[in-house]
Amino acid sequence: MAQELEQYAKYFHQGEKVRVGIPLDGGGWFPEWGVVAALDDDLLLVDLSCDQLPEEARLETGQTLNVGLPEMEGGLTCRAVLVRDDQAGHRLVLRLIEEVYPFEPREYYRQDVYLPLDFRLPFTQIEADVMQRWQERRREMEFAAQAPEPGEPEALECCREEIRARLEKRKGAAPVAANISGGGLRINISRKLIAGQLIELSIYLPDSPRLIEIVGEVVEVLELPDQARFSTAVRYRLIDEADRDRLIGYISAQQLRQLSRHTPRALPAPEPGMSALARRLQLALAFILLIAFIGCQVRAIRSAKERGEKWEVQRIFDEGFVEFLKRQR
Repeated sequence: MAQELEQYAKYFHQGEKVRVGIPLDGGGWFPEWGVVAALDDDLLLVDLSCDQLPEEARLETGQTLNVGLPEMEGGLTCRAVLVRDDQAGHRLVLRLIEEVYPFEPREYYRQDVYLPLDFRLPFTQIEADVMQRWQERRREMEFAAQAPEPGEPEALECCREEIRARLEKRKGAAPVAANISGGGLRINISRKLIAGQLIELSIYLPDSPRLIEIVGEVVEVLELPDQARFSTAVRYRLIDEADRDRLIGYISAQQLRQLSRHTPRALPAPEPGMSALARRLQLALAFILLIAFIGCQVRAIRSAKERGEKWEVQRIFDEGFVEFLKRQR
């Protein structure tokens, strides 16, 4: 924690311009600018720039927000928990909960989801052992996805079926409401975890052939008002980048689906109808123009015949035929 406090003191100076991601109903976020009013260890006070947030903005105590430092070289960000919202004074009281790290846009977008999710505490908290277990789970998934080879030992096939059954059981985990992003998630659970603990996560995305296996680190735990559940924030420590891309793709698809439902579709205004009299006049005018055009063409043909002029095609044919006769001599 001492390292994080040093980072906070280094970057969050009084008067520093910050960008706070305010969650919106239905997913997504609203980027609101603010200024650092004060910093006391990990407690950050931010004065927002606008007098009123959008109606769909949602600020609740215990929410995890992103606080960005866009004016720093390369852009930096840090996650924080909302402690208090002083709407009258347009001030947010935030508790910083993670280290300051480079801003990665694709990890920033968050979405409320309801997905089958299974979390487990590993047998050990030694990071090297947890990483080895994570790698073994990924190898098991690859092995289970393979088709049996000709002449494969029966014991190997039995092992594959056993792994498949275990994976299917994880896919059948009860759906959990979660606020999820490409960099972490927040869930409400009945078990109280401890900040810094490593946990194993299995997430199943609809219409996806395989589970997403993640090792996460608990970064913040808040007791909910019902005193029976805990709002738990988790940061991904180990995740395959291909799985991260799949997760972000799912989040983006959900956000686009919500936007399409909430965005009114403007229908084109019908063109003013044409009266029957105007339509008849239009047809008559077109007919007159057509007759005049045909008459002009007939007169031109007759004049050409009277002058002894030939059609262009006939002229070209005659010239070609004469040239052919010359070559035959």
